Amino acid sequence: MSAQPDRGALQAELALVMQSPEFIRSPVLRRLLEYLVEQTLAGNGERLKAYQIAVDGLGRDDSFDPQSDSYPRVQVGRLRKMLELHYAGLSAQDAAGRHRIVIPVGRYNVELVSMAGPEAAAPPADTAASPAAGSAASASGGAAPSLARDEPLAAHHAGAAPPSGIDRGWILWVVRILILLAALYIVWLLAKPESADEQAARRDMRAELSHVSIVTEPAEGSDDLDTAAQIAEMHLQRFEMLAVSTGPHKDVSKTDIPREYLLVVRGGRRRGGGPGAPIFLTLRHQASGTTLWSYEVTRNGSSVAAPDIEQSIGTGLSAVARMGGVIAQHQRKLIGTDLTPGYPCLIAYDSFRQSRDAAQRPALKKCLEASLERYPDEPLLLQALSFLELTQPRKGSQVPLRATPRGRELAESALRSDGKSALAQIAVSRSALSRGNCPRAIAFARRAVESNPLEPDTLGLAGSILMSCGDYTGAEPVLERASAMNEQPGGYQVASLVITRVINGKRAEALQLALSADTPELEAQPNFLLAKALALASNGKLAEGQESWRALQKAVGVPASTPAADVLARFTISPFFSRRMLAEAEATGLVAQAG
Repeated sequence: MSAQPDRGALQAELALVMQSPEFIRSPVLRRLLEYLVEQTLAGNGERLKAYQIAVDGLGRDDSFDPQSDSYPRVQVGRLRKMLELHYAGLSAQDAAGRHRIVIPVGRYNVELVSMAGPEAAAPPADTAASPAAGSAASASGGAAPSLARDEPLAAHHAGAAPPSGIDRGWILWVVRILILLAALYIVWLLAKPESADEQAARRDMRAELSHVSIVTEPAEGSDDLDTAAQIAEMHLQRFEMLAVSTGPHKDVSKTDIPREYLLVVRGGRRRGGGPGAPIFLTLRHQASGTTLWSYEVTRNGSSVAAPDIEQSIGTGLSAVARMGGVIAQHQRKLIGTDLTPGYPCLIAYDSFRQSRDAAQRPALKKCLEASLERYPDEPLLLQALSFLELTQPRKGSQVPLRATPRGRELAESALRSDGKSALAQIAVSRSALSRGNCPRAIAFARRAVESNPLEPDTLGLAGSILMSCGDYTGAEPVLERASAMNEQPGGYQVASLVITRVINGKRAEALQLALSADTPELEAQPNFLLAKALALASNGKLAEGQESWRALQKAVGVPASTPAADVLARFTISPFFSRRMLAEAEATGLVAQAG
C-alpha cells in the first residue's frame, strides 16, 4: 500500500495543474482528477473500483456495468496521458519546487512524486563504463558495474548465454539506446502540435460564451459593495450560458467584444442616513456602452449578507442570465439569423425554446450537430440535441415527449461531461420521464432545482416532471417559484400548477389561476384544457368543466364518445399521470366512471 500523500502539497499541486491549458479545455478529465484526489485524501484511493469512478466521478447511470463497459478505465488512461503531457511541457523554471501527480498503472489512487532535475536522472560516473571496460571486467572474472545494474534483465533470460563472439556489454548498450529512442518517440507523440481540426475539437466552447465582468463603483469598493459583488458572481455562475469574472476583463479580442458585458455594483444613499443603503446593479454592453438593465436591491437596514438580500440579488440577476433573458435577447439581436456552429447555435436554440417554431427545427438541429462535431464533450450542446430528439413531433400524436435511444444517450453524455450541470440534470430527468422511469425522473429534477434555483425554465420543467410523477407536495413550491420569476409562464407550467393545487386541496386557488391565465393561446393546449376542466369541476362548476372537457376532446381530435382514458392517452406522457387524472376526473363527475 502506498503512503498517503501530504494533503496540503497535493491540493497545491492540483490547483496548479487545473490552471493549465490542457485541463481547462477538458472538463471531463478535470472532474475525474478532482474526484481521484478527493478520494485519495479521504483514504479511499486504494479501494476505488471502476464502478465508483464511473458513477460518482464521471456521472454515469447507476445501472453502469463495469464488466461490459471500459469507459472509466479509458478515461483514467486519458488522464494519465494528460498529466504526462502537462509535466512534459513545463520548463525547468516552472518545474522547480513542483511535485508530480501520478496515477500508477493498474490502480486509481493518486500519488505525489517530487520532480527531480535532469542531473538526478544521470547515471553515476562509476556506472558509465565503456563496452571495452565491461568486456575486460568479464574477461578478468569481475562483474562490471553496468552489468550489475542490469541484473533483472539478465535474470529474465536465465540460462541463455550470449552466442560465442558477442560481447554482453554491447548488447546492453544497444538495449539502452532502443529504450531511449522509444521514450523520445512517446514524448514526441504527446507533445507534437495538433492539427487545426484537433485543436478545434479540444477547445472548450465556453470561451465563446457571453462574458460578464463584475466591477464596483467606486472601484475601491467597500465591505457592502464587495460582498454584493461576490454574491452576484456566485449567482451568475449558476447559469451555464455565461462566463463570469470579477474585475475588468483584459485582453479581449475584437471577435469577443460583442459578447462582453459589465455588471456594475454601486451603492445608494439611505433616507435619513445610516447603514443599510440600497444597492444598485446595472448591466452595460461594453462595445456600445448601452445600459441594458438596472435593478435596485432595497435593504431596509439589513446586512448585504442577509438571506433575503442575497435572494433578492439572485432573483434580479435571473432576469439577466436566464434562457430568454436580457443577455440572450441582446445576443439574438446582434447575431440575427447566423447559424455558425458554436455559440450562435445555442442562441438560436434559446430562441427556439421560447417560440417552439417548428420551421426552425431542421436548420437548428443541423447547426447543433455540426457544433457537436467540433466540441464533442460540450454538455450545452448535448442537452440541446437531447431536447430536440425527445420532442420530435409524431404524426397523429400530441404527446410532447417520446423516448428514443439517442435522446437518452445524449442526455446521459451531457451528465457525464458535467455532473453538476442543471441543464444536463434536467435533460436526464426529461429522458427518464419519456421512458416512464419516474424514480430517476424525480431524482434528477430535484438535483436540477438544487443546482440552479434561479432558472425559471428549469424550475418549470422540474416542477411539471415532479407533478407528472406524483410528487405533488414537492412540485407546488417549485412551480410557484418558477411562475413568480417568469412574467409569461408557458401553458404546460401553468397547467401543472393548477393541477397540483387541485390535488393538494387548494381548489379555489387552482380555479383563480386557471381563469386568470386563460388566453386564446392556452385554450389550444390540451394540458391547460385538462387543468381548467378539473379546476372548474372541483369547485362545483361541473357544467363549465364539462365544456372545457369537450374543448379538450376537440383539441386532441377525438369524437365526444371517446372514453376518457383514450382522450388522456393522446397527449399525456406518464402512464401514472394519466391514471391519476382519470381518477380525478371521475371523482369530480367531470367524466362518467368506466364500467
